[in-house]
Amino acid sequence: MKLGIIPLRSRFGMGLIRPSPFSKPNLFQVFRLNSNLTESSPTAKSNVKLKGETKLNHLPDHIRKTIPGETEQSNSIISRLPTFPLRNNSTLLPKPGVPMASDTPLRSMLEILTKKKKPELIYEAEPHKLYFLVCGILAFIFSIYGFTFTDWGFRAVWKIYEEDSDLLMLAGRIGLCTLISSVAVGIVYSALSLPTRLIRRIWYIPNKNDALIRFTSHPLLPGRATPVYTIRLSELNRSQRSKIFTKNGIYGTLDKSTFFFLIKERNKKFGYWIVDRNGWFWGDGRIFDILFGKESLEEASKGQTYNDKLKEVSDKLQSERQKLKDEHGVMWQAKVTSKMLKKDINEIVNIVSSTNQNKLGEEKQKELNTTKKRESH
Repeated sequence: MKLGIIPLRSRFGMGLIRPSPFSKPNLFQVFRLNSNLTESSPTAKSNVKLKGETKLNHLPDHIRKTIPGETEQSNSIISRLPTFPLRNNSTLLPKPGVPMASDTPLRSMLEILTKKKKPELIYEAEPHKLYFLVCGILAFIFSIYGFTFTDWGFRAVWKIYEEDSDLLMLAGRIGLCTLISSVAVGIVYSALSLPTRLIRRIWYIPNKNDALIRFTSHPLLPGRATPVYTIRLSELNRSQRSKIFTKNGIYGTLDKSTFFFLIKERNKKFGYWIVDRNGWFWGDGRIFDILFGKESLEEASKGQTYNDKLKEVSDKLQSERQKLKDEHGVMWQAKVTSKMLKKDINEIVNIVSSTNQNKLGEEKQKELNTTKKRESH
């Protein structure tokens, strides 16, 4: 079966999609036909396996590279170099057999994922070439700054020493120059090691007690083996203020203000991992809010972002203020404040009176006890 030319029916009639060096073939409709089946029946499972895996094995290499999990990720130097002109277009197509939010409820998607018996790929990032470019530029700039300051600083320190011949001051000045130079060295190292915190792929591993998350990153040096990490899902959390699902993009994960979100290991102080928002996500971003944000199904199904929650709270406060204004008139703030003061004063008076009554009761009890002792004697 040859798939070099794939016929698709569109609203304009029958058409042909041909691989072109100038435009990437749009196989979204072909793969969506295979992903309409859920895993609720044996027929669906067999159909997904036959129509998914068998068809993927016969796809050309330039098309199969656009399917998540179907290619081996390279760690060579060439794979880290950016290609010009720089573009931020998506290169990954939706994976066949994976449910989409457009035709599958969130509850069903979550049940399909949690009932998996084998590790399931749930995320794959786009190539991180722009990250390597930015980190390389930062490392180069601060390397120049560090070398320049080190050369100038030690020359100046030696010149001053030749004038005053003070060994104690020489040691102090050398220590100060070394300390300032170490700041530049630290920034360079941080810029070079930042790609090692970029997540490339994430797998969900089902487990009876606690599900596991396996993910890969970049090695520090090119040509080395791909680092693989396996951590319990309960130990991975996203920030409380950040929201993975933003309602933007195919998977609802794109954001205008941030192009990545962070996942932190609970027991590590600097255990942060960077996840690019412009990637392939299993289902949509709400699944990841449930997994890493520890949100309930009801909360995630609302799809509210952090700004939406703030807006909801502010709207509620505004409606309550308007209700008080309609009830008390123009001077509603003064009236509400006076009511609150009266309430607080009454509570204070009640507390004081109750304490006084308790003291009187204790004194009477003491007097009764003393009289009983006297009568007994």
